[in-house]
Amino acid sequence: MQNSVKLFHILWRLQAADADRKANRAKSDERMARIEANTAKLADHDLELATLTDIMEKLKEGIDTNGEGFKVIMRYMLQRYHAEYMIQGYITSHQLTEFLEAYEIYKAKGGNGTAKGWKEEVCALPVRDDLHPGNPYLEMLTKEK
Repeated sequence: MQNSVKLFHILWRLQAADADRKANRAKSDERMARIEANTAKLADHDLELATLTDIMEKLKEGIDTNGEGFKVIMRYMLQRYHAEYMIQGYITSHQLTEFLEAYEIYKAKGGNGTAKGWKEEVCALPVRDDLHPGNPYLEMLTKEK
C-alpha cells in the first residue's frame, strides 16, 4: 500500500509539474505575442518618424530658401532707404529708426558689409525732425513729365 501511495504522490507531482509547464508556456506565448505586437508598433513608429524627418528636412529647405529671399529684399530696402535719404540730404528720427530696424534684421540674416557702409552714411546725415520729407522718387517722376 505504501508503494501505491508513493506512486500516487509521484503521479500527482508529475501532473502538477505538467500543469506548471503548460501555464508557463501560456505565459511565455502571451509575452511573445506582446513582444511581436510591440515590435510591429515600433516598425510603424519608425516609418512615421522617417516620414516626419523627411517633412522637416523639406520645411527647413523651404525656410532657408525663404530666408535668403528675405535677405535679398531687406538689402533692396536698405539700398532704397539709403538712396532716398542721401538724395533728401537729411533724415528724420523716424526714418533713422526704420532704417536701423531694417539693418538689424538684414544683419541678423547674415547680410554683408555693403549695408554697413550705407548705415554709416545714413547715420552721418543730420537729423531734422522739423522738416516733413516728401518722396524723392515721386518728385523725380513728376519732374520728368
